[in-house]
Amino acid sequence: MRLRLTQAMLPLLAALGVAVAATAVMTAPSSISATKPLSEPASAPFSSYIGGTGKLEPPGQAVGIGAPDGGIVVDVPIAPGDEIKAGQTLFRIDDRVKRADRDQRSADVETAVANVREADANLGDYRAQLKLAESVSDPRAVSAEDLSKRRYAVRLYEAKLASARAQLLSARAQLAYSEASLVRLTVKAPFDATVLQVNIRPGEYASAAALSTPLVMLGRSGKHHVRVQIDQNDAWRFKPGAAARAYLRGNGNIGTALKYMYSEPYVVTKTSLTGDSTERVDTRVLEVVYQIEDDQFPAYLGQLVDVFIQAPPLDSGAASAVRP
Repeated sequence: MRLRLTQAMLPLLAALGVAVAATAVMTAPSSISATKPLSEPASAPFSSYIGGTGKLEPPGQAVGIGAPDGGIVVDVPIAPGDEIKAGQTLFRIDDRVKRADRDQRSADVETAVANVREADANLGDYRAQLKLAESVSDPRAVSAEDLSKRRYAVRLYEAKLASARAQLLSARAQLAYSEASLVRLTVKAPFDATVLQVNIRPGEYASAAALSTPLVMLGRSGKHHVRVQIDQNDAWRFKPGAAARAYLRGNGNIGTALKYMYSEPYVVTKTSLTGDSTERVDTRVLEVVYQIEDDQFPAYLGQLVDVFIQAPPLDSGAASAVRP
């Protein structure tokens, strides 16, 4: 009896499921509204343009400072944002071993100086004895053998004096090398700059190998530059000196005019990525550098901006006019 009841209910349950599904489909909204972006993207200020991503950098690009020799860092007297002068200390590496080596080399120089003085004194003595023997008028007073020995002794100590002087030069050179190695452990700023990053702290080991992240990053003072990467497919449309504007990402209403500085004539592989899922990474780009004229433009070094560069329209006439 129960089996027959269950078999009779199955069609009813199936019909009920179809009815629920049909009701859900009929009551669903006909269209899904697109999600609005947090901020509207910037619009191009030119009727014909090249669009590109720009990255802010200091004049002459940021300079990464490394360690000439590996060692434990004992002092970092700077902080990000500091304005520093050329020759100012950036960080110091433990130099106790180098100082001990310098002191040893200094002692070697003193020893070499004493050896030179001793050799010079002995040579003077043998020269005086030779001169005295040669001044004797009676040849029977000094034998020929004795005279010959004295002459050879003078030549021998002349050679010893020359050797002692050479050893002195070598000791002084080793001392100079040791002092230079000691000075290198105090890394100083090569020019007036702003400290952009400090990636080393006292107690950490500073490697002398090439690092992907520099120990200290410096940027020259001055108006910020924007390095724009233009896709190689649009490179033919670019003209040096063309007008350009940059807009902030996150607020397309904030923009500024750019001043053309220079373009690098060698097309390179694209390395600066924006994170867009549709972005191509297998392309090559022409890098063009502009300068931000507005000192109040609220952008930081390393920040990405949207750049629009005025360019000829995409038609065959413009293409033939641009090509040499």
